Amino acid sequence: MKPIKKVAIVVLVIIIVLITTVGLTESLYQPTDIPMSVQGAVHHKNLPYYNGTINGKKTEIVNLSLAAWGQGNGYSNAYPFNFNGTSYGAMTIYLPANADIHVNMTNYEVKPHTLKIELPHSSQWAKGPIWAHTSVHVKKILNSTGTILPIWYGNHAHYRSIWWNDTLSGNYWIVCGLTTHAEAGMYVYVVVSSSVTVPYYTIK
Repeated sequence: MKPIKKVAIVVLVIIIVLITTVGLTESLYQPTDIPMSVQGAVHHKNLPYYNGTINGKKTEIVNLSLAAWGQGNGYSNAYPFNFNGTSYGAMTIYLPANADIHVNMTNYEVKPHTLKIELPHSSQWAKGPIWAHTSVHVKKILNSTGTILPIWYGNHAHYRSIWWNDTLSGNYWIVCGLTTHAEAGMYVYVVVSSSVTVPYYTIK
């Protein structure tokens, strides 16, 4: 084989290897909208709640437990960021109107997170907060847990709770309020409606 042909073959092999490497790198680090949930698609699953009378007043209380899955759940890499192992709005939570929602957020991740309940403009809700969401996208921030420390502080999972009282009908987002975390997948959809009698969630 002539030296020129040998050089040409070597150069061609190098080019193929480089193209393959770049393609593999992009596939590894490109954000995905595939749910991370190990339970797969959940079309309807009820949430724990109390519906009764307290001090003569009809009261409905829903317990909503959310978590950022990470090392504490056996996940070494929790990207995209997630709530309960789901990312990019794969989870939708359905809540009754005029209920009191007790939200508990646990952070098993090695990064700090927070939790906010937001009321986006109706034109933005279905899109999700995939761009830098600001007041242009959100009417009002209803509540925030504040920063929840990562799991390595004290080597245990930290959590915070908030109350979302007397829910008003509408379409909401639950997001991580830290910069770029919602855009990196950390949000779920919430529908509050008087037609919801038993609170539940779905995962697509």
